[in-house]
Amino acid sequence: MDSVIFDKISKYAKVFAQKRFIESGYIAMRDGDGIFITATKADLNNLGENDVVFVNDKNIESLEGNFRAAAVILFCAIRQDGGATVAAIVDSDAILQFSSKRKPLLPVIDSVAHLLGSTVKCASKNVAAEIVTALSGYRNACLMPDAGAVVKARSFDELINAVAVLDKACRADILAEDNGGTQHLNAVTALFEQVIYKLKTSKTSAAKDAQSNTAAQNGKTALHGENNTNQISEAAASENNNEQTENAPNGEAVVNENDGQTENAQNSEPAIEQDNEDIVRMTMIDGKIFALCCPQYVATVAAIGKPMAVTDEFKDTFGEEIACLPSKTVLSDKALAKLAQLMNGAEVCFMAQHGVLILANDKEALTGKLEKIENACKAYFKA
Repeated sequence: MDSVIFDKISKYAKVFAQKRFIESGYIAMRDGDGIFITATKADLNNLGENDVVFVNDKNIESLEGNFRAAAVILFCAIRQDGGATVAAIVDSDAILQFSSKRKPLLPVIDSVAHLLGSTVKCASKNVAAEIVTALSGYRNACLMPDAGAVVKARSFDELINAVAVLDKACRADILAEDNGGTQHLNAVTALFEQVIYKLKTSKTSAAKDAQSNTAAQNGKTALHGENNTNQISEAAASENNNEQTENAPNGEAVVNENDGQTENAQNSEPAIEQDNEDIVRMTMIDGKIFALCCPQYVATVAAIGKPMAVTDEFKDTFGEEIACLPSKTVLSDKALAKLAQLMNGAEVCFMAQHGVLILANDKEALTGKLEKIENACKAYFKA
């Protein structure tokens, strides 16, 4: 097989294994009229060339058992979506546990909407026809009863992020069960956030995918299909208007980056190097760093969407309770900075379905505060 394709699959297979996203699942990548898929019981940390199999319409019926079922599911999942280039069947502990509930996963954190869809449906049976139906409507993931989930994406990098979000959201929902359960974005807001995310990342995703596949283009079919931007062109035309309004389509607040902006905010991209995956977005306010962060336990508190009572060991740092702002759609770093006005002088505040807002003097202080608030959230759930 082509060495570039094998090297790419092998590289990302190791990431799936190291993050424990796959125990007995599969990874697949589009190529021409078929897919390359990892074989049953392949060691993802050390793939051999015989561990990656090409499957298309001509040979798929000759496959047997669980491998055939997995190949059909991933083949259909990728071919259903012109923009999808990769897919995986994943079965981390949290995803597997949630899939046994046989219920949909709602957007309890905003990144679910961005990367997975307005809901992650659960198929009634683990067969391709049911899963493809559950993946319709701009959905990029589908839960498989007692078997994990199918996730598809435009690139391997996006696929890793999407599975990480699914794992985090499943953990949050499970962890919140004994604390009143979770709240979630409604379907309209979730779709709105997904459309904006797709618009803002479609060119970047296509560029990264094209760059990573340049070496494989010599005499071969391109590995990526058309993006779904045509399907959301109407939303693209109205994006600027949406950013200037006070309300999302369902009446939930959208942070307007111009109205009443008094802080000296600047775009974070050239100003701050982001090197922590738990930091969603950062900007500057009067020389200080203001960030929206969402590690696991913070995500669970945000999913619950209520103020958090602080345990004794953290009261000296955070007081009796940490407030929680209602969910707001944030479209830019300038809009993020405006949220500081709503915190009433606090340096730490949750925002429902998004994470925690932190104001810090510098990056080192931000990292320290984030670690403390994550530990405080962990202590809350253990209390």
